[in-house]
Amino acid sequence: GIIFATREESPKLMEVRAAHQFVKFRLLGIDRQNGTAKVRLVNRYAFRSLEGLNLVSTVLIDGKPLTPETQSIGNVAAGDSIEMTVPVKAAFTKQAAGQEAMLNLEVVYASAQSYAPAGHEIAHAQYVINERQPLAAVKAKGKKLTARQEGNDITVGNDKVSAVFNRDNGTMTSLKIDGVDVIADGEGFVYDNHRWIENDRFTDTSNGLDSLASQVTYRKEGKNIEVTTERNGKKCSTKIVYTFYPDGTVDMDVDFTPHSDKLRRAGLVCGINPALSNVNYFAYGPWENYVDRKDGVTVGRYSTTVADMVMPYVKPQSTGGREGLRELTLTDASGRGINIETEGNVSFSILPYTDADLMKASHQWELTPRPYSVLHLDAWTRGVGNASCGADVDTLPIYRVPDRPMSYKLRLTPVR
Repeated sequence: GIIFATREESPKLMEVRAAHQFVKFRLLGIDRQNGTAKVRLVNRYAFRSLEGLNLVSTVLIDGKPLTPETQSIGNVAAGDSIEMTVPVKAAFTKQAAGQEAMLNLEVVYASAQSYAPAGHEIAHAQYVINERQPLAAVKAKGKKLTARQEGNDITVGNDKVSAVFNRDNGTMTSLKIDGVDVIADGEGFVYDNHRWIENDRFTDTSNGLDSLASQVTYRKEGKNIEVTTERNGKKCSTKIVYTFYPDGTVDMDVDFTPHSDKLRRAGLVCGINPALSNVNYFAYGPWENYVDRKDGVTVGRYSTTVADMVMPYVKPQSTGGREGLRELTLTDASGRGINIETEGNVSFSILPYTDADLMKASHQWELTPRPYSVLHLDAWTRGVGNASCGADVDTLPIYRVPDRPMSYKLRLTPVR
């Protein structure tokens, strides 16, 4: 099952390949004064040395790779190891101050092989040098924001941003930032538990929300306006504090309170304007990945489209997950759209289908795209597990959605 029916490489193949790589890495330490890192490479091959292989080290600043450095590994016998020093000085410059810095290590062929070109990777690892920082405070300037209540709607905005909330269920039914419609078909941010993969054998599509137990309030906070929505659900309760700034920035502080240890997700789902179909993300990639399937991927900046986030599994199922989201940009053909920055643990997927659509279809050709893109932003998504391997085999407890409060922060800004 690690190769698609079309014989293309799959995320599962990349995960298996990485889990079984025969060169193992260990970061021994970082010398910040000299701008170097010491790493150990262990040769787990049974019969070959590491002669003919190179170590390529690359520093990433805020997800952007700098010029890689290449070193010959040399004759390291099977079962033996070697310590090597790689440069990481770029992570400690003034330009990199306050930004997340990571070190990518790759072992590659120095010359072409009968089955692979020169530079083909056979093992990789990634280490954090500088931790990511919280989102900076917004010092926004712009025209005065107004808020008013009309019937069942609460409307907030100015010439840069406007939003409408339904007072009955607390849902944001409309959001426009810098003239771009973001929310489609009134499908604003709500809790969603539904995730369906064959390992789940799971058919409950309810999000467990009780629309009668919701509350929406708003208030002025200096030049800003805060809208708070609270919904109590049987599976999970949510509280979202939206902060609107005069320059069009919108912050979302989101709290989840699970009421079960059997959730599939602890997160939000919303319908996004389908014109915003170009996807650029700063997260684990470029392959689909989940909390228990991250060996084959690394954090970086990647580009794709909403349609290409769908993996062509023989049986349609929930797909396209990306863990460790730092930043997500959704734009239309002209390059306009929204940017979403995160604080805390966030995973995401954006597809032309709901999870219920994927569950009900037996083949890819039976799927009909929705009139909006379905964006999931989860504080936790249950791991895939390996229940398909037999009875009494499931997702390990450490990869299940924890039965405890979780939270994250989102910052929405315009892309011009």
